[in-house]
Amino acid sequence: MKDLTARQQEILEFIAEYMTDNGRSPTQREIGERFGFSHNAARDAILALVRKGYLEKGDKELRSLAFPRKERLERENIPIPFFPSEPSMNNLEEETNDKLFIPRYIAEKKAFAFRVTSESMRNAGILPGDIAIMIKENRDPDNNEIILSSYSDDDKPMELRRFHPIMNEYAELWPDNDTMGIIKVTKSTLVIAGILKHIWRSFDEPHTSRS
Repeated sequence: MKDLTARQQEILEFIAEYMTDNGRSPTQREIGERFGFSHNAARDAILALVRKGYLEKGDKELRSLAFPRKERLERENIPIPFFPSEPSMNNLEEETNDKLFIPRYIAEKKAFAFRVTSESMRNAGILPGDIAIMIKENRDPDNNEIILSSYSDDDKPMELRRFHPIMNEYAELWPDNDTMGIIKVTKSTLVIAGILKHIWRSFDEPHTSRS
């Protein structure tokens, strides 16, 4: 895309802020009032941003404006690390080039996502093929919160389990699947990778059927 003039950059930032605050693009009149433009000058300013690729017009009358898709992703979402399956602790410590864009309003500074492959939370409605968005928090999970954790081999893929503390030294990791057992661990050996925040499901993605 072509470089913007200082005034064009100001207009673009005004349009972006207006969209965020009002849920729609400003009219030519509103842009003109903001910058002291005539109706024709406001129209010319908008068309210049369209020609340079910074805006897309919704119709021939310029009654609605939108940012190009890539620009919308960057303005409305943030990227977080994404893994194609449950990561191991060692995987989490490595850099991944795969990213998932999530809306800023649900984003966390320390978040990551992965595609579920385990059956451990099937009875809770979390199925293979779903995307789990996890957050890393500097706190102990609450009782019954769903976590992703490691308790033995750092190279072993982790599973989603419900956290149940027992006294001061132990915890149990419960599956939501009647065919799987409860795992009892000492808290000193339990490393919590993240706490589940959201599950995303795309109906374009296949889900493993229960055999």
